[in-house]
Parts: sequence; C-alpha cells; structure tokens
Amino acid sequence: MTDEADGRTAPIAARVHLAHAVVQKLADDRDIDLLHLKGPAVLPGLRAEGRHSSDVDVLVRPSHLARLAEALEWVGWEKRTDFSTGSVFAHAANWWHDDWGWVDVHVHWPGVMADAEEAFDVLSRTSVMLPIAHRDCRVPDRVSQRLILVLHSARSGGTSDVDHAWIAADPAEQDAVRRLAVELDAEVALAAGIGELELHRSHPTYRLWKYFSDGGSRTDEWRARLAAASGPRAKARLATAVLRVNRDHLRMELGRPPTRAEIRDRQRLRVRRAVDELARRVKRS
Repeated sequence: MTDEADGRTAPIAARVHLAHAVVQKLADDRDIDLLHLKGPAVLPGLRAEGRHSSDVDVLVRPSHLARLAEALEWVGWEKRTDFSTGSVFAHAANWWHDDWGWVDVHVHWPGVMADAEEAFDVLSRTSVMLPIAHRDCRVPDRVSQRLILVLHSARSGGTSDVDHAWIAADPAEQDAVRRLAVELDAEVALAAGIGELELHRSHPTYRLWKYFSDGGSRTDEWRARLAAASGPRAKARLATAVLRVNRDHLRMELGRPPTRAEIRDRQRLRVRRAVDELARRVKRS
C-alpha cells in the first residue's frame, strides 16, 4: 500500500486533528485570523466524551477570507459549496481534500445576527490557545464555546451538547452566556436552543428557529426563511431561489459535477414536489 493510500485510510478522528493543524499552519504563514470550532477544538467538559467530528470547522475573520481560500486551494483543497448554497444561513463554504477531508469555512455562526467582522472581534478577544495535533490553534473561550454549541444544537434540532454546554453550567456561567448572546444579537437562537423560543414569538426569525426546533415541510421552511429575510432585496433573492436546483448539493449527492440532463431532471422534480405540497396544503385548508 502506498503512503498516499495509507493517509487516505487513516482514522477519521486522526485525520481531522491533523487537518486542523494543516489549516492553522496555512493561516500562520499568511497572517490569517482564525478560530477553530467544534470537534477537537472544544474545551474539556463541554461535550460528551468520545464524540468526534468528521470535518474541520473554522471561523475566519471575514476580511481574511480571500487569503484563506487561496491558501486552501494552493495545497489541494477544492471548493465544493459556496456560501450562498451551503446552508439556510449562507454562513459557510465547504472545501474537500482527498487526503485531509472536509474543511467548513465559516464567516459567521448561524444565529449570530451581529456584523460578521464585529462578531469575530467579540469571539476572538477572549480566545485561548489549544494544541491540536501539536499545533497551537486559537479557540473561543469557555463562555463563547457554550454559546456556539447551544446555537449549533438549535440549528440541528437538538443535540446532547446542550446537556454539557448549558444544563451542566452553573447560574453564573449561564448568565455570562446570556450576556454574550445579547452582545452578538443571538438571543433568539439561544432561546431556541434552551427551550425559551416562545418568549420571542414577535421576532422575524421566530418561524425559522421554530422550524429547526420542530421540523416541518419544505413549504414551512421557505415561509420561515422569507419571514426571517431582512429587507425587500433579500426576500426577492430568496423567492427566486425557491424553485432553483442547488447545483452544489446535487454535485455532493452524485459525487461528481451533474450533467445538464440531470440538472433539468432535478429541476422538474423540485417543481413537481412543490406543486404537490401546495396542493396538499390547499386541500387540508
């Protein structure tokens, strides 16, 4: 077996640790501000023992994004999803490397409504150094990590992270998380993660976090996203995207770039499903 094959069959946890270190080396060489999130970047006691990540998550200072993207691609990472297609929150883009796996590059964290550059400053001002694969990596402090993990849980429909990051925290620690959420304009997302969402029924993002908490149909999701979109332009862009095929996601599903015929087929399927769902809603009402 070749060295290349050995590297590609390395245990996922080991590969993720090493990939964190590789990304940090790239950042150090180019003076890029990064915060490492989740996985091996989580401080002790904030997550269940034995829980591992399958990819690398980093938050980059938004003004340094172009330098990081260039560095990743220089060593062989390939961009697979853009920010506009990566998620509902347009918060991250995904890069793939045949040896190092996935890197999710975030410019903001879902649920944080503050300006992305200012939010990075807030999260980095109390950050600490944590060795990952023998490379010093900067990670958010314990209060910030508690908030980040709870927000991730809220977006994921609930995870065990809340038990460690919130329920196990003492009142003083929970108060510190609440104060940070206010500073980052993340109060609604925090409420969704800790079971207090109904206190924010009048907020524009209430429907969106309700959808993530309780689930629902695609129509429910798009209605929630339209309600949360800020301003006419954002709502118009979202409305035009409702029936458009997400080519990045289709490529990830197929494992290769889709053909024109496959895009057309998926477009017809998307429209048919939307029409069927609307018909069912009309019939129920």
